Amino acid sequence: MVAATLLGAGTAHAAPARPDLVVTAVGWGPQQTTAHGNPLTFTATIENQGTAPTPAGVIHGVGFQVDGTLRTWSDTWTLPLQPGESRTVEANSGPTGSRTWTATTGTHEVLAYVDDAGRIVEANEANNRTKKQLTVAATGPVVSSTYRNGAPFMKLASLPYKTGLASSISGTGYAACYTGGVVRWGSEKAIGAYGAGNWMYHQDSSWGWSGIADVPARATPIASSDIDLGEIVRWNYGDPAQKLTCNPGETPDFTRLHATAITTNRYAIAANGYNAGALLGTYTGPLNIDLPI
Repeated sequence: MVAATLLGAGTAHAAPARPDLVVTAVGWGPQQTTAHGNPLTFTATIENQGTAPTPAGVIHGVGFQVDGTLRTWSDTWTLPLQPGESRTVEANSGPTGSRTWTATTGTHEVLAYVDDAGRIVEANEANNRTKKQLTVAATGPVVSSTYRNGAPFMKLASLPYKTGLASSISGTGYAACYTGGVVRWGSEKAIGAYGAGNWMYHQDSSWGWSGIADVPARATPIASSDIDLGEIVRWNYGDPAQKLTCNPGETPDFTRLHATAITTNRYAIAANGYNAGALLGTYTGPLNIDLPI
């Protein structure tokens, strides 16, 4: 009887210690207000609520969906998360190569999905998603932005206080080999992504002033500030001599910037009156123009 009892008895096994990843917060930015045309970067706070650390060297991926469609993802975090530990990760790429999603008017559902590619074995595979509602206004502090005659032209919402603008253009830089100021036929080539102007508002002398403008309180829609195309080198931190091989006696130099986008950021002004405060809104508009340099 005792032997039979022993033979029929099973051994109790505790569940193996495993990590369990969840999303505790979903966010986006960088602007404080969200309007049509704003490029948004999604963030997610992920936590290991399991009983074992997540594995080292394995991507703790997070996919960001908008209304059920994958828009961007984060795949840079590869360090282990201990039980109870959390980290906030930010989108760094996406299906189109962009880390941002361009906001469209309306109310949207943003879903963050941790370990979306199933790289990590977890105690619970069914609790990896968290949703948050995002409402996008039809217009924001920067309604539109375009480029005319060497300067950006912006349509702005009226605000009851002084604000600052920073505008930039971006696209592909072209360069060629020059002799006596004349381009050698056939030497022009595209040498990479370049741009000019500023992303950050400032009114001091520590950086170029190109693309910077003040907007008085309750200003009416249009404001402009010149962009200095001579700044193109600063944006890429390299001159054509590093990317173009010319014949002896020739000089490599820029010829043009094929501009494909213009971005205008509108900022509150910091207490010192010279630097950017909070980013109030941003607008990126398409361009398709050749600008001689």
